Amino acid sequence: MKQREHAATGNYLDLYKKPLPSSRGGTLYRAFSYPTKISAEAIALFIAIHTKPGDTVLDTFAGSGTTGLAAILCAKPTQEMKRLAAARDLSVSWGARNVVLYELSVLGAFVSENLCNPPDPDRFVEYANKLISEVEQECGFLYDADDDSGKTGKIRYSIWTDFYLCPNCGKEVSFWESAVTVKPANIANVCCCPKCKHEFKKEDAKFVTEKVYDPILGKRVNQRKRRIAMIFGQTDGVHWSRRATPSDESQYKMAGEIDVPSSIPNVEIEWGDLLRSGYHFGISHVHHFYSLRNLIVTGMIFDKIKTYPIEIQSALKFLALSYNASHSTIMTRVVVKNGQEDFVLTGAQTGVLYVSSLPVEKNIFEGLKRKIKTISEAFHIANGFEGNIDVINASSTALKLDDKSIDYVFTDPPFGDFIPYAEINLINESWLGKLTESEQEIIVSQAQGKTVNTYGELMAKVFQEIARVSKPSAKATVIFHSAKSAVWQALINAFRQASLFVETSSVLDKLQASFKQTNSLISVQGDPVILLSKENRAKEKSLPSRDMQATLDHLIKEATADGNLAGLNERRLYSIYVGYCLENNVPAPVDARIFYSAARLQLQAYG
Repeated sequence: MKQREHAATGNYLDLYKKPLPSSRGGTLYRAFSYPTKISAEAIALFIAIHTKPGDTVLDTFAGSGTTGLAAILCAKPTQEMKRLAAARDLSVSWGARNVVLYELSVLGAFVSENLCNPPDPDRFVEYANKLISEVEQECGFLYDADDDSGKTGKIRYSIWTDFYLCPNCGKEVSFWESAVTVKPANIANVCCCPKCKHEFKKEDAKFVTEKVYDPILGKRVNQRKRRIAMIFGQTDGVHWSRRATPSDESQYKMAGEIDVPSSIPNVEIEWGDLLRSGYHFGISHVHHFYSLRNLIVTGMIFDKIKTYPIEIQSALKFLALSYNASHSTIMTRVVVKNGQEDFVLTGAQTGVLYVSSLPVEKNIFEGLKRKIKTISEAFHIANGFEGNIDVINASSTALKLDDKSIDYVFTDPPFGDFIPYAEINLINESWLGKLTESEQEIIVSQAQGKTVNTYGELMAKVFQEIARVSKPSAKATVIFHSAKSAVWQALINAFRQASLFVETSSVLDKLQASFKQTNSLISVQGDPVILLSKENRAKEKSLPSRDMQATLDHLIKEATADGNLAGLNERRLYSIYVGYCLENNVPAPVDARIFYSAARLQLQAYG
């Protein structure tokens, strides 16, 4: 039912006048980890102000389906959404919209379908608990471990260690023994050989390899040597930790006595941009990202899912995969923080396939039990939605949609060479039995031979399709993030070829930056938001000069009209600068690296 906010008097441009917050949290965000997700609440505001109930929204790069979730929230607005709309005097209409989600990624489409068109949440919980209980009864003993008193408990997680050859004495040295201390937890930057006391960086030492039998390939393979170093367990609800013993190694080897589950994928990795010769040594197939114990357990879970009713199987696979690549593999890790007595347990780093020298093996059963509640809550949000959400697993360069059938577009395209999605999603997709067709992927990739020109050509096809299927008055909101002028120019050219024009711009404030944004040498804080229209509403050029210093002066004065410099830094300023360039038809912005250098000096001058 339509619920109009009658008191509001502002129009859609008011939404773009200042940065919109986008939190990286909440039930919908935590249900499934996926690269570069945007808050569904933030997207819902864009949908609510640009459309009315019953309209059709398109996302050509749907990712994990957040635009579909946003449409659901338009029918079930949260208090925070209502507060933001009122605070900005936005004239919005709450109610159900229809959505078409195009996503090339097999995993993205799978996640979208399950989150946007979920099964009955209570039925999901019933079967999820049954699944975990049945598989745990069959192989839960693999996580058995004795505490210091000799009483049997369960492993919560174990820390493994790599081995190196000391550059001085040539002896094998475990990274744990040479660089790690506990209580307080610390991981040193320099290793100290316990045999000869020589200090060295692990990058300067040769890692140790060994031949091990691979039950999936049926032969011995050469891999990095890793052993359990520390066990973290619980007995009768009490947590404990201790050094690993030979009995822990024996318990671990029991996984090799279990028949190999038929569901375990035998998929060779076509390594691309993410390959690193060091920590990826010996990882030639997807199953090499797992300890044998966790591989067997995951396989048994997927085998058991096949025995359940067909209509619930997809949701149960969703549960298993929600924990899989991010927590069930050796990409899981520990970190240390100042003042912490113990290690901080965390999952795999987003957007990379990094394996640390201290990989972590988590108890999958315990993790999945915690995920059931979160996923059930997410399913409850979408349950009973009156609109239609169609998920199409295909390239958006050729949309199977009628001309002038779409009322609004919200999309978040791939950011050039930022994330190779097909490579990142390979682990989870292998368990689904279908992989993304990477040759259709719209990215810049040296491994795939895709240049910025290739990226631009494919992106132009997408925006031409957007223009074709959009109604004459339809708007398109595009979230985009790049630190490279060549990528920006490719996007600008794509707009122009589609006869789409920049009407205005803003910044989306991601309140918690992604790993890639936090750790990249050059990144952009806050993603630029671009509003496109079929009507050319180009303004008078407001940039006073193409001289960098004059431009910076102008932007800083505009951004600090209230005299407050708090929160304004070179990264935020770059996002604002990009928007000005796009709005005023100025050539593509310079690389962020060049801009940052000039911006730091200018900001210092402003005090």
